[in-house]
Amino acid sequence: MGKYVFGYDFGTLSCRGVALRLEDGKLMATAESRYKNGVISGMMHHKPIPLEDEWFLQDPDDWLNSMCSVTEQMLRESGIPPEDVAGIGTDFTSCTMIPVCQDGAPLCKKAEFRDIPNAWPKLWKHHGAQKYAEEIERYAREHTDWLREYFGNSVSSEWMFPKIMQVAKEDPEIYRATDLFMEAVDWIVYWLTGNLKRTGGILGVNAFWIKGRGYPDRSFLKALDPMMEDLVETKFAGEIIDVGDFAGHLSSRAAERLGLTEHTAVSAGHSDGAVAGCGAGVTRSGSMMLVMGTSTCHQMMCRDFHSFDGVCSVAADGMVPGLYGYESGQPATGDLFEWFAGNAVPREYYEKAGEEGKSILEYLGDLAADLEPGESGLIALDWFNGNRSVLSNYNLSGAIIGLTLHTKTEEIYRALVEANIFGSRKILENYKYNGVAIDAIYAVGGIARKSPWIMQMCADIFHQEVIVPQIDNVPARGAAACAAVAVGKECGYPGCMDFEESSERLIPGETLVYRPDGARGRLYDELYCYYGKLHDVFGRDDSFMKGLRNIGKSRNV
Repeated sequence: MGKYVFGYDFGTLSCRGVALRLEDGKLMATAESRYKNGVISGMMHHKPIPLEDEWFLQDPDDWLNSMCSVTEQMLRESGIPPEDVAGIGTDFTSCTMIPVCQDGAPLCKKAEFRDIPNAWPKLWKHHGAQKYAEEIERYAREHTDWLREYFGNSVSSEWMFPKIMQVAKEDPEIYRATDLFMEAVDWIVYWLTGNLKRTGGILGVNAFWIKGRGYPDRSFLKALDPMMEDLVETKFAGEIIDVGDFAGHLSSRAAERLGLTEHTAVSAGHSDGAVAGCGAGVTRSGSMMLVMGTSTCHQMMCRDFHSFDGVCSVAADGMVPGLYGYESGQPATGDLFEWFAGNAVPREYYEKAGEEGKSILEYLGDLAADLEPGESGLIALDWFNGNRSVLSNYNLSGAIIGLTLHTKTEEIYRALVEANIFGSRKILENYKYNGVAIDAIYAVGGIARKSPWIMQMCADIFHQEVIVPQIDNVPARGAAACAAVAVGKECGYPGCMDFEESSERLIPGETLVYRPDGARGRLYDELYCYYGKLHDVFGRDDSFMKGLRNIGKSRNV
């Protein structure tokens, strides 16, 4: 029957999997398993323990249970014998940080820590560490050169160090009890193999790790908190390896639970945004990937190093070995549209959507697509979950300007979509202004595949072709490609020797190209000028939006 690789994509709400035949990339099976407890916010899931605003946690049992379910589904659907699964790869939301014991057991599963929120994994979009991010940023700007060189001169509350600092400051006993702070994808690899390894491409994005330099020094960490001075030596243990490297074979425990064998190779983990290049078969310098899901990740591959403000990170071998991976992003895309659908759409729209057999967002999209640029007189800011790029400020919030008594629901929806794409244009312009040439733009994810009108809007606003690979489950395919390369490094054929070979053999080449419409692009340029003014008024000075957000908090103190 041949040999096969499984790829697992651990997203915000579920784990998705694909099974590919190594010889030719034939898709043998797909599966998905939603996390039982989803995103934990507002209140802990096991007891009525309240969580503060901007706290987003997850239960690691959900990850393992979903992975086992996905594996069982794929084995059943494909009929692949477990012994023929040559390798598995994983990608994960990032930075999702988990405190663990030396043996890999999650700290939150210990009875004495179960009721303490800081003992639980903090999901990528956890912004409860914002004040610590600001503190780290102020100190690093004054005392380092690497913050501007590699991290755009800013620090995100989504990253590893603000989340760890929050634990140290708020729950010192949790910090002391933690043997290892890990990215969730590195923890999954640890659980699968029993080998403590970390992926450098991910650490270079979220953990201040720079290839050839390492982590920040002890004096920097001590300045953040004296307790953190020996953080790197004591709680960041583990060999650092590259994307596509062989991390080990399945342990007997993991093999038994997954229903696989101890001969199955496991690749180094990857992030769910950066893995998109591997999954779409795009590995060339000058390629920009828009990974459009709950958020939008802007992932750029370039052979040259450029340092500039407004980029989240520049990591050597960050997406594929041999190229720098540049990362930027918007923390709310699908989440923003879902929020609008769940909170601002009248009942009659749902009724009409049901009559036409459409989801509410499909129905709204059809109405919004019929509108012309500027027709509604609306302009919006999509900062409903803060701004990751180019401002890196999670104190910012959303806005809609131009509402009247005649404004329709679909007009507001279109304004939010336009704002999101205008935000992407800001990011792309920042790259180009700083010498990073964008030769090709690719878009992947559910929005890219299911919303042609949004993709055409991207091409019109960017004044550049947008290429949509006709592939589903791109991150999971990317994880499978990582597995194929790891198999190749460990035992040769039928594995792949590098990501160029995995792209040619495993990834379908069919694409859909959206070409810009010059007339509509000029109308969008007019709107974009207004967006730019709004962006600068509220973005360059956050006191207005920050003040608004803090009024209610100050009353509750």
